[in-house]
Amino acid sequence: MTLKIGIPRALYYHKFYPIWHTFFTELGAEVVLSQLSDKNILKQGSDATVDEFCLPIKVFFGHVNTLLKRCDLLFIPRLISTEDETYYCPKFFGLPDMVRVAFNDAAPILEPTFNVKGEGITVEETFVDLGRSILKGKRESIAAYKKAVEKQSGFQSMVNDGMIPTEAYKILFHPSASNKLPPSPPFNSPLGKGGYSGVKGGGKGGGMKIALIGHPYNIYDSFVSMNIIKKLMERNIRLMTKEMFSDDIIKEEMKKLRRPVYWASGREIVGAANHLLYSTEVDGIIFIGAFQCGPDSLLKTLIEKEAQRNSRTPLLTLSFDEHSGEAGLITRLEAFLDMLAIRKRRGIAAS
Repeated sequence: MTLKIGIPRALYYHKFYPIWHTFFTELGAEVVLSQLSDKNILKQGSDATVDEFCLPIKVFFGHVNTLLKRCDLLFIPRLISTEDETYYCPKFFGLPDMVRVAFNDAAPILEPTFNVKGEGITVEETFVDLGRSILKGKRESIAAYKKAVEKQSGFQSMVNDGMIPTEAYKILFHPSASNKLPPSPPFNSPLGKGGYSGVKGGGKGGGMKIALIGHPYNIYDSFVSMNIIKKLMERNIRLMTKEMFSDDIIKEEMKKLRRPVYWASGREIVGAANHLLYSTEVDGIIFIGAFQCGPDSLLKTLIEKEAQRNSRTPLLTLSFDEHSGEAGLITRLEAFLDMLAIRKRRGIAAS
């Protein structure tokens, strides 16, 4: 009987799914993915957690609940540090433990610990241990890991070339359901990267270029972000995200700060935002954060202060929770786009 491993379609699924999926399938397991996020998922997650948790964590718990009876093992990695001098949100450190308590050990959990900083164990060694936990040998696990890295690299290349990750996932894995993003060529970029282009036509955006900056689970989960990608693309707006930036650019921006940003995704967010604030690469920047998220509140403050100093690029900051309404988002989005359109008519626009 094929081993079924459940992966919640939440949190860092939106970044690491290619390497996770490929590793397990290469070892002969079947990956069971939860459905797209919706109100029912959120309700299940809210019922299983405390009010103080942020929206993405509540959504994650909802996804876990839908997988409990559909898989043999739940894959919930303990993400601590995957790069030198960076750490993930403390809640990620304890996700496996919180899930056990919330659901009374309803399903066995695969919980590899990724911590290159503290324990000195490489990512490859962690994957070998993960393979061992499902009774696979070292040689098999190393071979599966190498193929998984190739798949992740292929995904990253697609994103670097200007493709939105959700569209790249469709191409790589052919999921049965996803946000429908119309394929279009990327725009040319001084960074050597592109931006994903929306539908052709005379939408309100008028061909503007906007950067969506935030954690991948705040941007690419259409329920959490209230379909902001689709809303912008329907207005003929071309998009850029932090995933399209090279590590070199992020590192250069980090050198300019008086103190480094230690959050793994946070350094990418601040680095990308700060670079764009002083460039003409895009017409505007939208930062999306989660209300009640400590790291997001800090990142938001850092970006806003930089924008107030001497920014060339307008900034809109949005914070979402389970009570956020779509009408409020549309109102703020329309006002921001109107302001950008005025700037564009006056000749203050992205090159």
